[in-house]
Amino acid sequence: MGRDRETTSISLFQWIWRTYIKTSVVPLVLVELVFIGIYFVTNEWSRGRQIVSMKNEVLNEMSILALQEASLIESQTRRVSMLTSLYSDSVSGALQFRIPISEEDGNRLTMNSNGAFYSKADSSAGGAAIFYSGFQKVGNSEKSKVSSLLALQPFMKSMIAREPLASAVYYNTFDSLNIIYPYFDVISQYPPKMNIPSFNFYYEADLEHNPKREAVWTDAYLDPAGNGWLASSIAPVYSGDVLEGVVGIDVTVETFKNQVLEMDIPWDGLGLLVSKNGSILAMPEQAEKLFGITELTSHNYQETVMKDTFKPEEFNLFTHSDLKNLTTQLNTNKTGLTEVEINNQKQILAWSTIENTDWKLIVMSSEDKIFADTNRLKQELVEIGILMILGLVFFYIIYFTVLYRRAKIMSESMSKPLMDINHMAIEIGKGKYEHEPPDILVHEMRETANTLLEVGKKLGISNKALIEARDALESREADMSAMIQSIDDIIAEIDEYGVIKKIWTVDKKFNIDIARSLEGSKISNLFDPGTAKSFFDTLQEVLETGQTMELEYALETSIGTRWMIMNLTLIHKKNEPNRKVCMISRDITDRKQIEESIVSSKEIAEKANKAKSEFLSNMSHELRTPMNAILGFAQLLEYDTSEPLTVSQQENVHEIIKAGKHLLELISEILDLSRIESGKLAIKIESVRLGDILEECFSWVQPICGLSGIRLHNNALPMYEESIYCDPMRIKQVVLNLLSNAIKYNKPNGSVTIHAVHAAENQLEIVIADTGVGIRSEDLVKIFEPFHRILQGTQVEGTGIGLTVSRKLLGMMDGEIQVTSTVGEGSVFKILIPLSPSA
Repeated sequence: MGRDRETTSISLFQWIWRTYIKTSVVPLVLVELVFIGIYFVTNEWSRGRQIVSMKNEVLNEMSILALQEASLIESQTRRVSMLTSLYSDSVSGALQFRIPISEEDGNRLTMNSNGAFYSKADSSAGGAAIFYSGFQKVGNSEKSKVSSLLALQPFMKSMIAREPLASAVYYNTFDSLNIIYPYFDVISQYPPKMNIPSFNFYYEADLEHNPKREAVWTDAYLDPAGNGWLASSIAPVYSGDVLEGVVGIDVTVETFKNQVLEMDIPWDGLGLLVSKNGSILAMPEQAEKLFGITELTSHNYQETVMKDTFKPEEFNLFTHSDLKNLTTQLNTNKTGLTEVEINNQKQILAWSTIENTDWKLIVMSSEDKIFADTNRLKQELVEIGILMILGLVFFYIIYFTVLYRRAKIMSESMSKPLMDINHMAIEIGKGKYEHEPPDILVHEMRETANTLLEVGKKLGISNKALIEARDALESREADMSAMIQSIDDIIAEIDEYGVIKKIWTVDKKFNIDIARSLEGSKISNLFDPGTAKSFFDTLQEVLETGQTMELEYALETSIGTRWMIMNLTLIHKKNEPNRKVCMISRDITDRKQIEESIVSSKEIAEKANKAKSEFLSNMSHELRTPMNAILGFAQLLEYDTSEPLTVSQQENVHEIIKAGKHLLELISEILDLSRIESGKLAIKIESVRLGDILEECFSWVQPICGLSGIRLHNNALPMYEESIYCDPMRIKQVVLNLLSNAIKYNKPNGSVTIHAVHAAENQLEIVIADTGVGIRSEDLVKIFEPFHRILQGTQVEGTGIGLTVSRKLLGMMDGEIQVTSTVGEGSVFKILIPLSPSA
């Protein structure tokens, strides 16, 4: 301890210097740092507010821009859609008439060896190209159709001239005819036997894809006619309900791209035109660099286009790794604003839907460009803050130098009187309590010296009293030791880690010296693993709650296995490094042996009861078969018309049947009882309407009431719609048993009343009251015992098992049965059964 104090002690100068630092310099520095922090926080807060304001302005402006540009493109595409619909009507009208072909058009049509009927040259005024692929045979009817359609060439030429978006106008038929303006060499571009209805610019207008029969737009695809990448506005041409063909107006991707490039988006922003399936229809060069792709504006036509060719997967915005989370928003919202990160560049993105095509116009701009001025201002403010910090550092270097010199002077003026006081304290510590007061000028130090002198005097007095108290404590400890030794239990002190700290006494059956040799070892060494775990769990609970806990355990000793009961009590001591408990253990081996004897007797009784139940079950099964045979043969004798029985014989057979049925009922109830007791009776719990149960039971007992002259009062009608949770068959068995007893044990011309009410804990109470002979109070506790019969008045037929089975069945259905009775007035049986969970 002396070495630690020496290494951590400081000089008076160091103490004063540190005090200056703590009380003067540190608060000042903290204040300065707080102001600098406020400067930076305020700048950052104001910049954040500025960014939020700017971002709201940017989002609003980009949203408006997207909506305006989308409206402009929508008006243009809607104009093309209207022109497509007009062209469809014109084609439909032309097909109604057979118009002769002009001489010039006739001369430029021919048929090749593959069966294709096509135009081999353009007309002098500029006409349409014809290609009948020969996929189906071209005959006079097909040629007549071509003649009628060529009459529309001036109209097709006018549409191309008047619509700036249109690059080509065409008509395709179900039998693979293609008429398209302006003219091109179709035979070199189209494949022979081309099946035109298999292409998207045809089938996307059929009834399956276009049930409304209106103009629709296709995705971007590669034009077989050689016009490169384009999208088409297409519309069906019907003859009644028959799809004759599809008209279309092509708009090239380059046209859409020019439209997007004309957009004036602030902050060097860019625009994208995206189809409903996510395919990029048009984008500027900035977008190509951002997404790392190059727009497809041309195609190599060295090979003929044989099938649908759509833009590659990398042109689908929905598959871009940075925009996958945007897909759902684009598909569900017609307009929107969001922030995305594309190729590690944060972008503010807005979109609007072009209604008639379901395309999306997307505008985006980089956050770096939007907030460039703000970021530059932030850097300038940071530089100003750094200059402020450097100025403070220079100031505090000078300030610390002056402060250091003042601390040096003050420490020298205080050190001598303190050394005198320190010498006095050392002498007092050695036992010299009387001293002369030192000559000290500083008032506070002189007062401290005087106080120390007084402390020395009082310490001498206290030391004398302490010696006297120690002698008294040793005397009391001797008395306590004698008292502990007289106790015939194991008493020990154990710390929180299970280490035996002290053993005060042990049972006289054990050796105290051997027990005390265990001090310092863990108590878990005396136990098996399971007992050790239980001990530490109990110890932990005592330490946490402070409550005395009990634990019973077995211990292997030199005199054999002994059963012990242990009490653990927390010892409350101050200034102890480890918490401790007092353990008191008592030998309860004799008591355990008595308990084991009782358990063994109980197990023997349970086995005997199980054997009884199995015997009753087997006996009931064995008796039922011959009893059914007896009843069957007796009924055959009773109803034998070939050799009728005499009156006396009929009476005898009737008695046989009556006795057989009674015996069969007894066997069935014994079998139910044995099944219940052996746990082999299965029940099926379900929700059932109370009225259905009671009505069926009344229908069975009503004839018995008529024969006995008993009136049955049903007051349960208001509760018929209540649903109870039970086994329907078994609850009917219980109700029938109680109703039968109420009838059998009733008085002549008596009555049975049944009603139902709600009971506590979500239960229904079914009450069956009779006006019978009643049950004596001493019999009420016995009527539920098997084979117990009430000997009261005239003996009534019965098995003595019905009430026993009823109570056990109700118990299996979470119900119970209650009874009250008055001798001579009648009995009241109550069935408590749970209501259905949904009730």
